[in-house]
Amino acid sequence: MTASGRRGALKYMGAIVVLPALALAGPVGATGRIVIPARQFILRRELERGLAGGASLIVTREWKGQFEAGPRGTRVTGEQIASSVAAPDHLEPIAAIERERRDAGPFPALLDSAGRLIGSRTQQAEGKAAAVRTAIAILEQAGKSAKDLRQAKQFLSRLTESAGAFISAVPADLFFPVVGEAHDVRTLELPGGMVGEVSVWLASRSGPGGLLDLFERRITTRIGEDSRLSRETWRLRLA
Repeated sequence: MTASGRRGALKYMGAIVVLPALALAGPVGATGRIVIPARQFILRRELERGLAGGASLIVTREWKGQFEAGPRGTRVTGEQIASSVAAPDHLEPIAAIERERRDAGPFPALLDSAGRLIGSRTQQAEGKAAAVRTAIAILEQAGKSAKDLRQAKQFLSRLTESAGAFISAVPADLFFPVVGEAHDVRTLELPGGMVGEVSVWLASRSGPGGLLDLFERRITTRIGEDSRLSRETWRLRLA
């Protein structure tokens, strides 16, 4: 594969990679009865996006929040207390802006009796294994939608619009996750007759009362020796 062909394919797969931000998850009730803590908490999110040459952009944010019982459910409020950005030198101007930007995160939110976000835009699937299967299906559909390079530009435009709607979606079971792990790897046909590989991995752990300990999702794309990682990790600890 030529260098220009590889760059084009990586750009194509880089656009695809944001789709699994759907973080499809199953019913929180599967973890058993949840216990809403009275103490405040610190929620931490680390977002990594792979760049060319093995570099990466990593944005880390922390919010301090609390749960409050209400007539319609449990209200969750919080505000950002810290942020950091690690980026290659040539992206420092963008990194500086991102460090100063305030992000509301998943707040405010309203939880139902099972701990799920009420009104969440996150699509639901039954458990982590189904979540991976669904994400892979989306990626395969995307790979088969563009048969040649002439169609790729138009397809990427549609894909970018869809990705923009999904990338900000917070997992419906973020605060009280379904515990589990799933992984799958598939080969995709890319524009221009090229072939790539996409690996999807999802995992979550909970602590006492079913409260979030770790929620992580990773998408790795490969073309030849080139690979890109897209990773998002959520952690929560009581203050």
